[in-house]
Amino acid sequence: MVYLWGIQAPRPGQPFGTAATEAAGRICEGKRLHVAARRAGPEGRIAGSVVAEETGSPGEDTTGKDTTGKGNAGKCSSGNQDVGRALIRLGLAWQDQRGPSSAQLRSLEQEARREEVGLWQQEAPTPPWAWRE
Repeated sequence: MVYLWGIQAPRPGQPFGTAATEAAGRICEGKRLHVAARRAGPEGRIAGSVVAEETGSPGEDTTGKDTTGKGNAGKCSSGNQDVGRALIRLGLAWQDQRGPSSAQLRSLEQEARREEVGLWQQEAPTPPWAWRE
C-alpha cells in the first residue's frame, strides 16, 4: 500500500470519504501507475507521489487538454495525472499540515476552498487527523 505524499483524504465513514476513494479509483482505473517513494514510515508504510499514466489507446486524447469543461484537476504534462494533486483540486483532500508538503499542494487547496468544491462546500470540514468515528 502506498500513502499519497503531502495529502490527507477523508477517512471511510467521514463526509466525502467515499467520494475521495471513488475519485482516486476513477483516476487510476486502467492506467499504469508510477510511484515515486518519498519516505518509508512505521511498519514499512510508503508515502509517495503517484502518477496515473495515460495508456494511449487509439482515439484517446492523451494531451491533458480539458475537453469536458470540468477542468484539468491534477493533470501533468502529456495527459498524466498526479493522484494527490487531483484529489486536492477536486476538494477531496487536504494538503497534509502535519508533515512536509509543497507550495503547489497548498495553492491547489486554497483554490478548491475559494471555489467551494467537494468537502469545502461544508461550513467547517473536519480534517482526517482530527476526525473520530
